Amino acid sequence: MKNKYLALLAASSFAFFMQACDHNSIAAGEPGFDKDDDKSSSSVKGDDKSSSSSASEESESLASLYVVGSDYKTGEIRWVENDSISAKSLEIYQDTKLVTVGDKLFALERSGSDNVALINTADHKVVWETALSDYSNPTDIVAAGKNEAWVALEGTDSFVKISMENGKVLKTVKTTDFVSEGGYSPNLVDFEVSGDTLFAVFQRYVSNFDADGNWTGTSYPKGLLALYGLKDGELLDTIQLAKKNPSAVAVVKGEVYVASMGEYNASYGTDADDERGIEKVNLSKKSSELYVSGKKIGAGVYNFAVDYKAGVAYAVAYKGMDMTTYATEAPVMKIDLAAGSAEAIKGIADAEGGLVVDAATGVLYVGDRTYGEEAVYSYDGKKVAKVASAAEKALAPYSLAVVK
Repeated sequence: MKNKYLALLAASSFAFFMQACDHNSIAAGEPGFDKDDDKSSSSVKGDDKSSSSSASEESESLASLYVVGSDYKTGEIRWVENDSISAKSLEIYQDTKLVTVGDKLFALERSGSDNVALINTADHKVVWETALSDYSNPTDIVAAGKNEAWVALEGTDSFVKISMENGKVLKTVKTTDFVSEGGYSPNLVDFEVSGDTLFAVFQRYVSNFDADGNWTGTSYPKGLLALYGLKDGELLDTIQLAKKNPSAVAVVKGEVYVASMGEYNASYGTDADDERGIEKVNLSKKSSELYVSGKKIGAGVYNFAVDYKAGVAYAVAYKGMDMTTYATEAPVMKIDLAAGSAEAIKGIADAEGGLVVDAATGVLYVGDRTYGEEAVYSYDGKKVAKVASAAEKALAPYSLAVVK
């Protein structure tokens, strides 16, 4: 029974990590994790040597940018100092997502570690670290009020409120009613806050097995959007989404948008069709319909970041991987949300390594995991520029965050 449960977790983790959980996630393959391993401990580790990478154009006046690097076995956090990615690093779990809440930086150590940690951005050390339930897989964190935050959990049928002062769990909200028949979790992948409302998007997928307990694939019903009271977590409403396998939710200029990957094709890529894309939710009618199709975007939306002031979204279009060369095609598309138009940002081939907008400047930062050409880039609306790095052996970018 235990072996089958572990197989289910591995299979469903593959399904989850093959899409944009968050904002930042893996599409290259099944993540390697072992619950028998000790949970990751964090420590600052300086590199012995440093060198600066060169590029035809390098970004200037960088914000407080933080970068998780990962090779799927080990992980690290680096930061920008002197306009370059640091030579020093903080050791972290290999599957870690960075999220900011105000001026606070959180590290969500996901399946296989299942921790949330507060990082001190002054000395780059861990302030506190809280262990969550096994296989809970934290995917997002948002402010719930003064010194409190909600943590989204993909791998279990609940989400939790924690203290931002010490990480203590203050409240648990059950989501059992949203679990699909045959599933074990409703797969909560993203939060959004607007006013006093907490928006939560659920994938609700089901991992299928044969009589011998071998994983045979994943079924995707249509996704679900749930609205909660921000302060108390009381369920206010639910809305059936139009498409399958949602990856993100954003409220921009009064409109609610949900991005989706849709189902995978035979080669584990996604198609440019009307079965995925960005949908717009009508809260008064409790309905949702496709707004920017996968045809325009070029594939399913693997990752999603928003410039709220400009009304612009950036979507990573996950087209798939060449199984001969193992090169992944995942370009960034710029979406005008008011017009519903999409255009490609040239110069970034594999944007699986993170996507974040600096709210103060509107500059987009992208992690490119192209083998042999791994780098972080900035995009100011006109040009793409490579972010310089003082790290001689930095791991490929995996998740990005900008601290105010």
